[in-house]
Amino acid sequence: MNETINKPLSSGSIRIAAGWSSYVFHPLLFPAYGTFFLILSHPHLFTGAGYKVPLLWNMVVFILTFVFPAVWLGMMKALGLIPDLYLRNKKERIIPYIATATFYLWTYRMFRPGVGNLLFQSQLISSMMLGASVSISLAFIANIFMKVSLHSVGVGSFVGLLMSVMAYSEYDLRILLVLALLLGGWVGSSRLLLAEHEQREVYYGYLAGFAGQFVSFKIIPTITNYF
Repeated sequence: MNETINKPLSSGSIRIAAGWSSYVFHPLLFPAYGTFFLILSHPHLFTGAGYKVPLLWNMVVFILTFVFPAVWLGMMKALGLIPDLYLRNKKERIIPYIATATFYLWTYRMFRPGVGNLLFQSQLISSMMLGASVSISLAFIANIFMKVSLHSVGVGSFVGLLMSVMAYSEYDLRILLVLALLLGGWVGSSRLLLAEHEQREVYYGYLAGFAGQFVSFKIIPTITNYF
């Protein structure tokens, strides 16, 4: 009798947790999470700036990569261009993809050394944002064929960022990498549990996210002497 009662409660609890994780690990939040991670894991690169400047950087990244795209989506909904903010089909995602990529490239240029404002210059942050731009572009192309999971793009990008920079950190980040991989598994499983995506859409999202950071940190520097 108790087992019969507890099963639906357990299933409902898992769905609630899955729903909350979709908000906490929203794809637009990962650039801000990534910036926070870079500042904490590479303090030797930010010691000369004091604590106020890195905090300002995190706020700027959050505004450009989360607030601005969110406002853009709100405007699209207000204008009747999309029925809601969930973007449940491929057609609804086209303009938001382009807008988000534009904001990501703006952030990349702002932080690129020798290009943007002297106050906002960080090779790591600019490379991360270039990788995020590549990831969004890959997801945009894949969107022609399927509704790629943007949540898995975000977490795949974070894993790619972590693997790309962990060798240069003052700390041993292997445990964090394991946690990031577990997080990726949970976020992808949550999207499947909520019936928002098929398995291939989640897998291609991981691939697009990881590939973007790999291209930015490993391939582009080799080809163009970016660093």
